[in-house]
Amino acid sequence: MATIASVSPTPPRRHSSRIIGALAACAIVIAMTAAVVPWLFSTSVLRDEIVAQIRQMTGLVALSQGRAVFVVLPEPHISIDDIHFADPSGALRIDARYLKGYLRVSALLRGRLEIASATLGAPEIVIDLDGHPVPADSAIGRAAYAKSASPQATFADEARLGVVSLVDGSARLKSKSGSSDLWIDDINVTLDWRTLGASASLAGTVRFRGQSADIAAMIARPSELLRGEQSALSLKIDGPALSLSAEGNLASAPRPQYTGRLAASAPSVRKLVETGGYFVDLPAPFEDFALTCEASLSAASASFSGLHLQLDGNEYEGALAVLFGGKKPVLSGTLAANLLSLRPFLEGLPAGIARDGQWSHDLFDLEGATFADLDLRVSASRLILPEIEMSDAAFSLLSQNGRLEVALVGAKAYQGEIRGRASFTANSDGIEVRASGAMTDVDVAALLPNSIGPWTVSGAVTATGNFESSGASMSEVMRNLEGRAQVALDHGELGGINLEKALGSLDKRPLALANDIHYGGTAFDSAGFGLRIVAGVGAIDDGQLRSSSANLGFGGAVEFFERTLNVHAIASLPGRDDGAEPEPKFAFDVAGSWDDLALIPDAQSLIRQSGAAAPLFSQQPAAAKPTANSDGK
Repeated sequence: MATIASVSPTPPRRHSSRIIGALAACAIVIAMTAAVVPWLFSTSVLRDEIVAQIRQMTGLVALSQGRAVFVVLPEPHISIDDIHFADPSGALRIDARYLKGYLRVSALLRGRLEIASATLGAPEIVIDLDGHPVPADSAIGRAAYAKSASPQATFADEARLGVVSLVDGSARLKSKSGSSDLWIDDINVTLDWRTLGASASLAGTVRFRGQSADIAAMIARPSELLRGEQSALSLKIDGPALSLSAEGNLASAPRPQYTGRLAASAPSVRKLVETGGYFVDLPAPFEDFALTCEASLSAASASFSGLHLQLDGNEYEGALAVLFGGKKPVLSGTLAANLLSLRPFLEGLPAGIARDGQWSHDLFDLEGATFADLDLRVSASRLILPEIEMSDAAFSLLSQNGRLEVALVGAKAYQGEIRGRASFTANSDGIEVRASGAMTDVDVAALLPNSIGPWTVSGAVTATGNFESSGASMSEVMRNLEGRAQVALDHGELGGINLEKALGSLDKRPLALANDIHYGGTAFDSAGFGLRIVAGVGAIDDGQLRSSSANLGFGGAVEFFERTLNVHAIASLPGRDDGAEPEPKFAFDVAGSWDDLALIPDAQSLIRQSGAAAPLFSQQPAAAKPTANSDGK
């Protein structure tokens, strides 16, 4: 009894509120049903009303012979099958499997059909980018042709639009100036543009060339863009091939242009470019791409300032500009890097040496050798090449009309300085190469370790050189090589050749010199030689090595095409001015392929220098004694 008594009955007011709500809902349904009676029994009237409203708002002419249905519950909407839209100029055409338009209840109660939102099922869209799909007699057209900040513009911006969703759609973008049409499929997006003067937003997913991406965009004042003014814009694209965000201003006149902040990243620029329909021979992998900058973008050009760029493990800062419209885009700018590795750019070059150890006979592939014309200035606190490392380096790249010029303005390397210039020009016979360079006080041991076969050379090298050649393959380039060079070394050592020890034991153990010469090294005060190259063969002139314990004179030839060396050298003790006997000397050759050089002593010269063996060379052979029958009898 206590439990039953504790349960309070439902208050009368709550019962009355529920009854009132139910009666109100019934009244609304009855009112809507009464309001739409003219359309419930006439498909053509229903279709004509929707078509007229679409024409009034957008300027698009709609045509449908499909079924049209009006549904009141659970949400008033109209469904029309097989509907087609087109603007009078033909710049825009939409063929949809169905249109489902959701109506404004307030307008419906007044006996009017007003679409608040619409869904297009499986729309196939064709857009001519060169056309103007906005008729002047539509709501959008009146807003577009009204003068900014005028009463007409204010009135036009009050026109209602709504929300449009595209489900499983596709789009084809065509242009007379484009090389090919662009196709976008799997379009599932929603455009929210409630009134002409309000902001417009777009969100959803699309697929382009097999790559899906999420898209979110917002234009603050699209009506101002229609009038040729500018509006704030935000854009985000997130997909496996590209992530991009932009915050800035979009202008529509005198040409479409974006100005603002830009951030983008992509696992592979090569794959991204190929996704865009361009297949170019990029000079590096171009992977792990990330960019942030202030950008100005248009169809004719693009500029990037305050740039921070990551690419192939390198990081750059600076400014870049791209100019479109010619046969190739023109890329110019200035970049700086703390650490710059050129290995990714050089690893993709064809091998100069074939499997047989000789110069490659493969023809140069000059098709698409440069993806763009270049005018770049690059500086790096630390510059890394496959075999060389430099600091405080500055170089430039200039490419135009099939000619590439690389100039190393200056760099510090191994306690010295290096500079140089090289140009490569493509022609009907292959490629023409011209190069010059100079180095000052560079530690040659650090620059070229194990530079002469099994022997080492140390010292500060100062050298200059000028070279030129041409050919369709690496072997032809080396066969046609011409040029000059001058090399000088100071205060170094020739490791693996002990001239002092060899000269000291020359008169006692000449035949043991071949072994003695390899123990230790020869320190020198100065060394140098000249090199004249004609038709791939270099003549070594005036080769000298001077030290307090030994002198070395040498000359010979370098076969650049055959990759061989043949040097003849004569070693001697330092000269004396007191009239004493000539100091001992011996000769040897350094010969063989660059990969397998050998030191070959002149055995006869060694024996002649030996005091014990010299008498053997001074004796003449005895005359032959005549035999008994020498007279023939």
